Amino acid sequence: GLTRAEYYRQGFFQLVVVAGLVALLILSLDWAHRAPERPADRRISALYAALIVLTGFMVASALARLVLYVDSFGLTELRVYTTAFVVWLAALLVLLLFTVVRGRRRWFATGALVAGIAVGAVLNLVNPDALIARVNLDRHLEDGLELDMAYLADRLSADAVPLLVDRLDEIADPCVRREATAALRAAVEPAGDWRSFHFARDDAAAAVAGFDPSLF
Repeated sequence: GLTRAEYYRQGFFQLVVVAGLVALLILSLDWAHRAPERPADRRISALYAALIVLTGFMVASALARLVLYVDSFGLTELRVYTTAFVVWLAALLVLLLFTVVRGRRRWFATGALVAGIAVGAVLNLVNPDALIARVNLDRHLEDGLELDMAYLADRLSADAVPLLVDRLDEIADPCVRREATAALRAAVEPAGDWRSFHFARDDAAAAVAGFDPSLF
């Protein structure tokens, strides 16, 4: 009795919660039964490693569900950040293998912090809003799937504008084109004095500067 969206969401969050609980369980057991400077018993380490590997398969399943979700309904900000969180969770499982299982628990917190910073840095480099616009436009133009231009217009920032400008002429539906041009107009509206300046809006204004004004 579930819809596709409900099936993807329900299974995904269940798998992520289980993965998080497994990580907490291993850390708690290791902290309670072993001193940081003393290596763990080999049998216990083998059990930890098996549990981590099996949990890794669950994380991979969660990512697969998320990919199916994006294929069916497109990419959104929440799905981008959820993917980043799952990647960080997978990194934590790898850290468990190389720290707790090998008797180096004290390095786990540092590794988790570094992994979180790395995921955040990658998010900034990939430019989430431009990525969302690119994926959703590709779904519409290449696969003929519905394009939620209202979402692109209302939720995405000026980071997505240059991409929309470059590919607007590929959109055949006049209604979608009107929505797209409205999104461009809203994204490049003046934001006030110099204290509101940022490079993304400046790049967006430059992208639409030579655009056909009749479209607006």
